[in-house]
Parts: sequence; C-alpha cells; structure tokens
Amino acid sequence: MPRLEILRAARPASETVERVLVREGTKVFVIPTEKIDYIEAQDDYVSIRSEGTSHLKKQRLSDLQSLLDPKKFVRIHRSIILNVDRLARLELYAKDSRMAILKDGTKLQVSRSGYDVLKELL
Repeated sequence: MPRLEILRAARPASETVERVLVREGTKVFVIPTEKIDYIEAQDDYVSIRSEGTSHLKKQRLSDLQSLLDPKKFVRIHRSIILNVDRLARLELYAKDSRMAILKDGTKLQVSRSGYDVLKELL
C-alpha cells in the first residue's frame, strides 16, 4: 500500500493537514500550512513557497492539494495552488487572462477555470 493511501486511511476524509513535512538531505522541515504562500508543480516535484524560501518535495500537486483545506488553498492554474490568505489583488493581464498579486508582490498566472473557482471562494 503506498504511503499516501496509508495516510488517507489514518486520517478522516474531512480532516486536512496543518503541517507539510519536507525532507532536504538530512534535514526535515516542518512547514505550517498557514505559512505557505503558494505551491507550484515542477515535473515530479512540488515547490512549496513559504516565508521567502522554496522547499522542493517529491509529490504530485494533486496529491498535496487533496490534503490541504479547500477553503484556503485553491488551484488557480494547472501548476499552481494558492493560499488565498496571501492574495492581495487580482489584475487583468490580457483579454482572458488574470494575474494574482500576492501580499509580497509575487505575480502568479491565473487560468480561466482557476479564476472561476477563486471568484466563488472570495
């Protein structure tokens, strides 16, 4: 049984994680979910951006998304999950394209479907 299935079996479906563990060499970083700015897919890994640093974790974006609180973490693009608490504003970028501007000034592309989901949540 894969680890993810074991974790899901051990945790009730309605419960979400409060921390994400990231192993980097001999160190294990514990990242509280409320400190995550956004998560971006990078091939077989995800880059978790938190407090100005990036942590690389070998996990699929969809698997990590299923563990996070859907009221706080929204998939705004096929490769980006945003913590809505970090969102400062949305700007029109092109005709049907928008950019999410985070409180730290980071700009993230928002897809049309991601914008629709974000609008419903906000």
